Amino acid sequence: MKLLTPALIASGLGLLAFNGLNAQRSPLSRAQTQAVNMGAALNAAGRDSEPTFGTDRRTMYFNCADRRPDGGNDICTSRLVDGQWSAAEIVPAPISTEYFEVEPLLSPDGNQLYIMSDRPGGMGSMDIWVSDKVDGEWAEPRNLGAPINSPAADHCLYFTGPDWSVAYWTSTRPGGYGGNDIWRSERMDGVWQEAVNLGPQINSAGSEHHSLPSADGRSLYITATRDEGYGEEDIYVTTRDGRGVWGPLVNLGPLVNTEENDRCPAFSPDFQIFYFDSERAGGYGDKDLWWVYAENLRSG
Repeated sequence: MKLLTPALIASGLGLLAFNGLNAQRSPLSRAQTQAVNMGAALNAAGRDSEPTFGTDRRTMYFNCADRRPDGGNDICTSRLVDGQWSAAEIVPAPISTEYFEVEPLLSPDGNQLYIMSDRPGGMGSMDIWVSDKVDGEWAEPRNLGAPINSPAADHCLYFTGPDWSVAYWTSTRPGGYGGNDIWRSERMDGVWQEAVNLGPQINSAGSEHHSLPSADGRSLYITATRDEGYGEEDIYVTTRDGRGVWGPLVNLGPLVNTEENDRCPAFSPDFQIFYFDSERAGGYGDKDLWWVYAENLRSG
């Protein structure tokens, strides 16, 4: 009988779960005491982080660093083929360029790709851009403009709602509580409204970024640095009450967080798998991509 080692889970069970092929959920197969590394096809010696997935469950984009001879931060992609992720490939220009491109977000239909970049033509030091897929190719990204972007640094964009009508992102703009804060905007009658800071229950004098919504939009999974955390950056969750008031950040615990940087989560399209990047031991390089079953998440 084979033991359910992390390597076996990564090569088989985890990918089957991701594809929705496990018709019966075995408590044994889904129990975890540690996160699982996504393997050498995706992770390399540099930074591999910030995953995003298409609703076909077979397309993945993420930030990859130092894969070109001259280095740099690019956007990579991989496809799930016969239960295995293909070797990561850099998405060519106009997505990846000589500038800094990170934090991809793929739209549910796979036809728009949002990125953060410091390329020319932006409003601030780092802006959020979006590219449309035209005839199977990514078009020149366009700047999202205000209120998403500002003269400050704006990044880590996520949407929620059936038509993506609510945006959460990170900004260093004036009016916050520290460096990186979480902000929100709602699209009404086709127009994005003024950005609103989520307030002191979530934001602090430290750094809060990458606000991933839950399936129902009532919770946000946020990367933050807190004195009471496990190490460097940890992943926390906050939940709104019936009045729409956000609760305090609650640490997700040692399955996800370690003494190193653990950050920038993403859900699989069916919300069964919780992905994140980490500098924990056992990886291939600087930051690696890891996963746990979402049902194993706990707080505290």
